[in-house]
Amino acid sequence: MDDNHCPKCGSSDVLLRTVNDLLSAADSRGQTFEVALHLHVWRCTACKLCWQGPEAQVAKEAAYQNALAKRSPTPTAA
Repeated sequence: MDDNHCPKCGSSDVLLRTVNDLLSAADSRGQTFEVALHLHVWRCTACKLCWQGPEAQVAKEAAYQNALAKRSPTPTAA
């Protein structure tokens, strides 16, 4: 995150940590699956707000697309 300031109170006293998250999704056949990933979470020590930056959404989408590609049926030789 380029701007290390709290979006709520404006404090620059923020901490970055990595957390484990679980993304639930469905494939094109409607089968649900989960993807485990690590995301960055920011926490303001002044007002206690926690938030994710835009990179978290990019990471979630990439993990989802990667999982879909692995789940897609492979063509069988005739």
